[in-house]
Amino acid sequence: MISEIETPDELRHGLGPIWTAARVANPEFALCGPVTFRAAADFSNLAAGWRASIFESVLLPALRASLAHAHRGELRELAALDRRLSEQLPPHACAGSLAAGQRLAHLGADLQGDRLLPRLAANVRDEISPGHLAVVFAARCAAFSLPDRTAIGAYLFQEMCAGAPTAPVAAVCDFVAACIEPLGGAFELRAA
Repeated sequence: MISEIETPDELRHGLGPIWTAARVANPEFALCGPVTFRAAADFSNLAAGWRASIFESVLLPALRASLAHAHRGELRELAALDRRLSEQLPPHACAGSLAAGQRLAHLGADLQGDRLLPRLAANVRDEISPGHLAVVFAARCAAFSLPDRTAIGAYLFQEMCAGAPTAPVAAVCDFVAACIEPLGGAFELRAA
C-alpha cells in the first residue's frame, strides 16, 4: 500500500526524489485526506479517468502557471489562478482542494526566509485568495527551489496517497511516472 511507504527506496522508476520533495513541500500531506482524487477500489481505471478529466485539463496547467508566478513572486497572478480553479474544479474536488490548500497555506505563514508564502497565507486568511492546494503547493515548491517536474510529481504523490491510501505502490509509481514522463527532465532536488 502506498500509505505504508517508509523510505524513498521502496519506489519504482527512480521516483524517490519526488517522494522526498512531496514531504519537503508538504510535511503533512499524508494527513490531509482526499483532495481532488478518490479511489477506494479499481485504482488504475479511476486514476486514468481523473488524469484525463481533472489533472491534465485543470490541475497541470494551474500547477505550471503557479510555479512560474511563484518563482517570480507574483502574488496577484497566483490569486487570479486560485480563483479560476474554484470555477474549473467540480464541487467535490474543489472542496478537497480548498481544505488541503488552506491547511498548507497556514503552515507557510511562518516560513523564514521566504517573502511570498507569508503573503499568500495572509491572502488566504483574508479571503483574497481561496487557497487551492495546487497554487499553495506550487508556491511552497518554488520557495524550496524544486524543479517544476519534481514539483508536479510531488503534487501527484500527494493526490494519490491522500485519495487512494490503499493503492499498490507499483500502481501508484507507474501512474506518477506516466503522468510526468511527457514533461521531460530529471528527478533531482536542488539546494535552496
